[in-house]
Amino acid sequence: MKTERFEVGALQANCFFVTDEEAGVSLLVDTGAPSKAMEQAVEAFGGEKLRYILLTHGHFDHIGYAAAMKQKYPRAKIVIGEKDAAFTQRDDLNLSLFFEGTLPHFTPDILVRDGDTLPFGKGEIGVMNTPGHTAGGVCYLIGDSLFTGDTLISGTTGRTDFPTGSLREMMKSIRRIAELPGDLKVYCGHGENSTLAAERKYNYAMRKEHDDDLSE
Repeated sequence: MKTERFEVGALQANCFFVTDEEAGVSLLVDTGAPSKAMEQAVEAFGGEKLRYILLTHGHFDHIGYAAAMKQKYPRAKIVIGEKDAAFTQRDDLNLSLFFEGTLPHFTPDILVRDGDTLPFGKGEIGVMNTPGHTAGGVCYLIGDSLFTGDTLISGTTGRTDFPTGSLREMMKSIRRIAELPGDLKVYCGHGENSTLAAERKYNYAMRKEHDDDLSE
């Protein structure tokens, strides 16, 4: 499996193109804005091989180009956490109203919950609910790679002061990620890629001295 990262839009959100050459399938994670380089990569691999457009959460800088990519590649299924489904229709929730004006609204094809799986090539995509940045934020586990959106950003976490955000839920989600077995490649919604081992060591939210933040 190969993963390519593209920084898109004014906020330089990460869009990832994941390919399984052996199985002849691909997917995108967080198509937030147009990217010539990203679209060239999709075309070069074969647009008909695009199976999913995975959205980690519903903010405009991560969903803003999903409708356009779906129109171009109708076989691809748009996937989002069920509690963020309304973000695809409401510009106050997806924040485009306050940054870039309204976005093209769309209806996701698949709404996912914690523990769901989606077939991908000879393997599967695992879904992990990680509320905090938004109520319906999810991470996607594909092989040894974890796509965290704006839940886990290398060395820190995403913001929790937007609509439906929660610091308490964020800290629970980060600790849950920290407890995943083994080491994983971590692909964040902004900034550089990381590893789970590095985050356990250096990310303040994963260190045990912050367990008090989880107390009820």
